[in-house]
Amino acid sequence: MQKLSKFLKTKQGKWLLALTILAVIAAGLGIFKAWSDHQKYEIMQSKVNAPVTQKLSKDTLRKDKIHMFTDDDLVRYRKEAYAKGLDKYPNGYLEIPSINVKLPIYNRANNLTLSLGVGKDYYLDSEFGKGNVVLAGHNMERHGILLSDLYQVKNGQEVILHGADNQVYKYKIFSKKVQSPYVKIIDGKPVKGSAYYLPEGNEKPIVTVYDCADHGKTRLVVQAELEN
Repeated sequence: MQKLSKFLKTKQGKWLLALTILAVIAAGLGIFKAWSDHQKYEIMQSKVNAPVTQKLSKDTLRKDKIHMFTDDDLVRYRKEAYAKGLDKYPNGYLEIPSINVKLPIYNRANNLTLSLGVGKDYYLDSEFGKGNVVLAGHNMERHGILLSDLYQVKNGQEVILHGADNQVYKYKIFSKKVQSPYVKIIDGKPVKGSAYYLPEGNEKPIVTVYDCADHGKTRLVVQAELEN
């Protein structure tokens, strides 16, 4: 012990002690980061599976300035959404079997609802199987997270909306395109010819699902017509 004590007082000993302390700190930080990354991954992979309800919470309907999410944003908003119980109030489910997507639908798109699933846009009072059900979501550019895989869908594939009382509405995709995020609005509604317009006359009811493309510069818009 005396030899070790004397050695640690030397220049070489002090350097060795400092390096040992730094190595222990680095190892501790590495373990903490691995644990933190695992926690983040688990939150990002979590799913909402509560029964469809017509109940609404004030946080579901709050107005937000929606922005693109980083991974940290997604985790932060999702934690807040869970804390406020939004996972207990899905107003429906969006299912796209070809890309293994099943996400809760909420009656308004805001940062909390979009952290869990998709939210209605333009027509907040829209009904499944009628008009144009416009659903906004996030592209996290991560396989399996929210609408990140929407770009993989093809014309002819199914989009399914699950409503209250086990009602199911099946749609067939007829359009997939990237377009400008700017939409011309007249009298509070998107103009005819826009992907978000309301069908008229004998036009079939549609569902429109969109998310960000090109890092938020454009929108990937997928539309499907009602089958049944």
